[in-house]
Amino acid sequence: MLSRCAVSTAEAPLDLDDAPVLTGEFAALLAATLAFGLAHSAYFLLPKFLAVELSASASEIGWISSLAWFANVALVAFVGVWIDRRGRLLFAYAGAALMTLVCVGYLTIDSLGWWLSLLRVLHGFAFTLFFVAASTLAADVAPPRRLGQALGLFGAMMVSTNALAPAAGEWISNHFGWTAMFAATAAAAALSGALLLGVREHPRARGEAKVPGLASVFGRPDIATVLVACALAGVTFGALFTFHQPYALSLGIERVSDFLVAYAIAAVFVRAFLGGLADRLGRLRMSELSLALYGLAPIAMVSLGATAFSWIGALLGLAHGVFYPALNALVVENAADDVRGKVMAVYNGAFNVGFSLGSLGLGYVAEAAGYGALFGLGGAASFAALALLALRKPGRAAR
Repeated sequence: MLSRCAVSTAEAPLDLDDAPVLTGEFAALLAATLAFGLAHSAYFLLPKFLAVELSASASEIGWISSLAWFANVALVAFVGVWIDRRGRLLFAYAGAALMTLVCVGYLTIDSLGWWLSLLRVLHGFAFTLFFVAASTLAADVAPPRRLGQALGLFGAMMVSTNALAPAAGEWISNHFGWTAMFAATAAAAALSGALLLGVREHPRARGEAKVPGLASVFGRPDIATVLVACALAGVTFGALFTFHQPYALSLGIERVSDFLVAYAIAAVFVRAFLGGLADRLGRLRMSELSLALYGLAPIAMVSLGATAFSWIGALLGLAHGVFYPALNALVVENAADDVRGKVMAVYNGAFNVGFSLGSLGLGYVAEAAGYGALFGLGGAASFAALALLALRKPGRAAR
C-alpha cells in the first residue's frame, strides 16, 4: 500500500504553476542579460559624449540617438519570425557577438559622420537580436501563472544596468577617458555570450512545422490599440531618456548619471519586489495606472527642473517598472508557442517606434520652442496612451 502510494506520488505530474521561477537556467539567462545590459546601457551616456566631446546640437543628438531604435524597429519583426522558426539561442548569441564588435567600433569615433551612424544602426540590430531572443526564452521557462513575475525579473535585470552602466561609465570616462569606457563595454558584451552557455534551447521553441506569419499577430483582437499605446509611452520615454542629459547640462548639472541611477533603482525595486502585482491586480488596470505616472514625469521635469532631477528619474522608473512588464504580459499571455517570439518582437518594436520618433522629432522641437515644449509633448503622449487603453471595447481581457 505504501509503495503504491509512493509510485502514484512519483508519477503525478508537476503543477507548472507551482514550479519555482528562479531556476539555475533562468539565473544563467539573467546573468547573460546583466552582462549584455551593462554593455548596452552604458550608451545611454552617448548624448553627453556627443554634446561634450563632439559639440553636437540637440537635433544631432536626437538623430544619432534615434538611429539605434529605428534599426530596432526595422529588424524586430523579422527577428520575431526567425526565432519562432529557428530557436531562440542562436539569435541571442548573434546579438552578443555583434554588440561586442560594435563596442570595439566605438573606440574609433572622434567625429560625427557616417561611421558613427552605421555603428548606431548595428547597435540597434545587436540589441534587437539579443533582447527579443532572451525575453522570449524568459517567457518559455516561466510557469504560466507567474509570467508577469518572470518577465518582471528579466526586465529588472536589464533595467538595473540602466543605473550600473551609466554610473560606472561616467566614472570611468571622467577618470580614464571615453576610450576606457568603450573598451569596458566590449568586454561586458563578450562576457554575455559566454554566460549564455548555461542556457538551453527548449524543444517547444524550435519551429519544425509551418510557423504562422506575422499577420497572425496583428490579427489578434484589440492588438492595435495596445501597440499604439505602447508606442505613445515610448515617445515619453524617448523624450526623457534622450534629452535629460543636454537639458541637465544647460541647467549646470554636470553629473547626469544621477537621473539614470534613480530611474533604475525605482524600476528594479518595482520589478524585483512587486513583480507579481500586475498578475494579482490586473495587467490592464496596472498599465493604466502606470501611464498616469508616466505622463507626470516630463511635466515635473519642466516645472521642477534641477531641484528634483533625481526624483523625476525615480518617478519614471516607478512608472516604467510597472508599465512595461504589465502590458507585455497582457499581450503575450494568450499567445501560442509558435507565435510568442513574434508577439514579443512586435511589442518591443512598438515601444521603440515611439522611442525613436520621440528622440528624432523632439530634438527639433527643442531647437524651435525649447525644452519646455519638448517635455510637454512627451507627457501628452502618455496621457493619450492612457485614454486609448481606458476606451478599449467591453469584453477585453483585463488581466
